[in-house]
Amino acid sequence: MKKIKCIAVIAILITLSACAEDEPTRLTNVSGLIPDLSFELIDEDNKVVTASDYHGYTVALFFGFTNCPGICPTTMHQLSQVLADVDPEGSSMKVLFVSVDPKRDTVEKLKKYTDIFGPAFIGLRGDESAVKEMTKKYRVTFGYGDSDAQGNYEVSHSGAVFVFDSKGEAKLLATQSSTTEDMIYDV
Repeated sequence: MKKIKCIAVIAILITLSACAEDEPTRLTNVSGLIPDLSFELIDEDNKVVTASDYHGYTVALFFGFTNCPGICPTTMHQLSQVLADVDPEGSSMKVLFVSVDPKRDTVEKLKKYTDIFGPAFIGLRGDESAVKEMTKKYRVTFGYGDSDAQGNYEVSHSGAVFVFDSKGEAKLLATQSSTTEDMIYDV
């Protein structure tokens, strides 16, 4: 089981490097530098969940929003391709997609969005203060543009993917970088 988790994480991170042709993914060991997985949010089934609900799984944590035109669907699609090969049922790995746009991302919308990518994908949301608290903890930035006449607005956000081991301990951070690092970590 641990071998499958390790392979899944390695495959995900290698696949993420294909996200940007000019900027490969940089993998950073964040053990002891980033807080362990900790949150209380609402999942896409409208249930209160905490980080401990995902103990026993390797977790990839990604902050985004369902109306995102670029980085979110690309990253989610690439993660789903990898998981289809190494863990199609989501039995050892979960991808937690935390919405930074709780005003528009209802639980129903999150469920519809994550269902596209597979059973390992789970949408999470909270009120704006809960989301801000969580993004601050993991040093993730996001912001909102001005609303147009129809109430539409742009959302900017970081594109990092955090990887936590089966105990919820922070292990890796995948970000876009101008250099390639060939790292393999056993999570």
